[in-house]
Amino acid sequence: MAGLRAPRAAASCVVVTCEHASNAVPGPYKRLGLDRRSLDSHIAHDLGARDVARFYARALGAELHEGKWSRLVVDLNRSVGHRNLIAETSFGTKIPGNTELEIEEKQRRVRAYHEPYRRAVVQSLARVAEQCGACVHLSVHSFTPIVNGKRRDADVGLLFDPSRPNERSLAKRWAQALAASGLRVRLNYPYRGTADGFTRNLRELFPASRYTGLELELNQALLADRPRRMHIARVTELAFAASLEIGRNS
Repeated sequence: MAGLRAPRAAASCVVVTCEHASNAVPGPYKRLGLDRRSLDSHIAHDLGARDVARFYARALGAELHEGKWSRLVVDLNRSVGHRNLIAETSFGTKIPGNTELEIEEKQRRVRAYHEPYRRAVVQSLARVAEQCGACVHLSVHSFTPIVNGKRRDADVGLLFDPSRPNERSLAKRWAQALAASGLRVRLNYPYRGTADGFTRNLRELFPASRYTGLELELNQALLADRPRRMHIARVTELAFAASLEIGRNS
């Protein structure tokens, strides 16, 4: 990509994150009042995303950061002040342990879990940008196939800021490579790349010349078991790596 400095390979200038990797809840919170089935569902974490993120990190030799606790404890992909930073409901399910929390408890969760994670990622990105001249941040997520009775019509979504040329060009190259593999790809779907999220916050910290941030959104229908997760991870990572190299050499 433009700005990546030889002789380092483009892949070594990537940082991979997975904000919704885990469905774990710290012991004192007593599962937030939820049963095991609820915590094992998509309301508590991004199903399959952790395995995919780990595959990417290994394949690319990239630094990896993954959330240790469920997004229901505090959502690492939401800004402080966002109404769903500590959600009282998730996909229509009430979260008893998050109901009518005192401000002190919300602040405590931010200090204990949200701030350390984000600080560590920022430090990694700054270090990689210094080494490479620029960094590429890939945030790995997954989405539920059906919401409110409506089926989402994509296998892969790529989220980015269209006003940033590096993000726009990388997303388009990656989408073309994915489509050539037979995957249904949509840009800025099922969410907008400029909506509240960690990548948007990072764009405020790093100039476009030093930071390229994309979110990968995978349909959970493709991630139902480990063999399928590893297959889609391999296919999408090969397309991603090829897109990086094309950009670096163009």
